Amino acid sequence: MDAVANHCRVGVDDHLHIRWQAPVTDGDRVVLRKGASPGTRVETVRGDRRSVRLPLAGLAPGKWEVRVESRGIDRPLLTDDPGFSFDELRDYAAGARDRTVRVVRAADGVVRLVVREVTPHAEVEIVDPRDGEIRFEGRLAYAGPRPGADARLVAVARDTEVTLTWDARLDGIDYRAALPVDDLAAREPALWDLWLDVGAVGAGTGDAPDVHARLASRLDDATGKRGKLSYPRQLVVSGERELAVRPYYTPWDNLSVACRPTGDGAQ
Repeated sequence: MDAVANHCRVGVDDHLHIRWQAPVTDGDRVVLRKGASPGTRVETVRGDRRSVRLPLAGLAPGKWEVRVESRGIDRPLLTDDPGFSFDELRDYAAGARDRTVRVVRAADGVVRLVVREVTPHAEVEIVDPRDGEIRFEGRLAYAGPRPGADARLVAVARDTEVTLTWDARLDGIDYRAALPVDDLAAREPALWDLWLDVGAVGAGTGDAPDVHARLASRLDDATGKRGKLSYPRQLVVSGERELAVRPYYTPWDNLSVACRPTGDGAQ
């Protein structure tokens, strides 16, 4: 079968959905293979012979080939579909998951699946540094809704692990938080890594949070933001020092904040 699929995406139901514009050959099968892995999956194209829905739950992490067996011939599946939309990425990340499956289309149209293990993170969609604060808005990814749960923004100074916290607002999976830059400037200059803690974060509970989610931007499919995306700095006078406070992305697309004396040239 040489037909090119015009739809090839992973749904929130953890199935691979494939559609062709014209019917494929009767009896064609879609096969997932990962080397010699015993987890090979096979699904026959049925019904109108234009679509197939193949379950993906339990696939081992790594890259999986998507192939089509037709009349004894085994070929890679081809598609002209990019494999995702940003809305679909957001919807997929809205549920609780410990692994994700993504469609990857090569330049020649060959389809592969990439399965990777994930932990919850706080997807950052808005960063607004002004008026003495840095405001953050976004969504919990891979944790699922947390109705009624308390939330806090947590800043941890790299190397020293000094920790500052502020109340955050959480509505289902949507969060809002604000970081007062004066609070960072009152401490020793540092790079601060940011987290969103959800559940069991009340003062004096002594319990670990239900979710400890790093602030990051990973659902826009634009990796490598460091050096490409920058935010304005805010100047703060603390004692006899003037410090510059600026949010920035790490090489892993995590969001951190630098608080440094002006003129030292550090990130």
